[in-house]
Amino acid sequence: MKKDEEMGPIDKLFNSIDNLLSDEKEQKLRIKLGKEIRKCIFTGEIVDRLNEYDFSGLVEEEEKSMVLFSMIFPVFVEKNEVIFRLYKHKVEVDLSSEMSDRYIYMFSDGRLTSGLFQCFKLYDDEYVYGVKKIIDMIPSFKGTIIEALVNLNNNGDFDKEEIRNIKEREIVGKNNFNKLIESLNKIK
Repeated sequence: MKKDEEMGPIDKLFNSIDNLLSDEKEQKLRIKLGKEIRKCIFTGEIVDRLNEYDFSGLVEEEEKSMVLFSMIFPVFVEKNEVIFRLYKHKVEVDLSSEMSDRYIYMFSDGRLTSGLFQCFKLYDDEYVYGVKKIIDMIPSFKGTIIEALVNLNNNGDFDKEEIRNIKEREIVGKNNFNKLIESLNKIK
């Protein structure tokens, strides 16, 4: 392929279009991968176990999974001095205490971002390395989620006071949201 300086305007346009289409295909593959990884962690068994908890009388039906998630997540797993924090929508990985060795993987779009805010693509070695570490931890994530659910049930960690605290935080969060939206609307 010609260097940019040697290309005419039409060639540059076609080259730009090719690059955009290539980036879009790569992004679609990352999204698909992120969703597949999430499905592997939150299997039918895990979801069924999450749904077993009865919050009737304490929270409304649509709030049930949110309350349960906030009670057991993030789930911490450590292996070979690497710390993983699993949330329902992402995984955080600390390879060391250095900022450059921290990563966030978002399930929704398959995005891997470093602690230095560098985003990696599917064709980057660092992306493959980081996501492979997460994939290797899937059995540990599932086991730790099940363990957290068993502990929640057996140890009585789940109580009405904790749910009240969650509801109070929700009210504060809604109030803060309204204040911020009000500030945003003043700028418009």
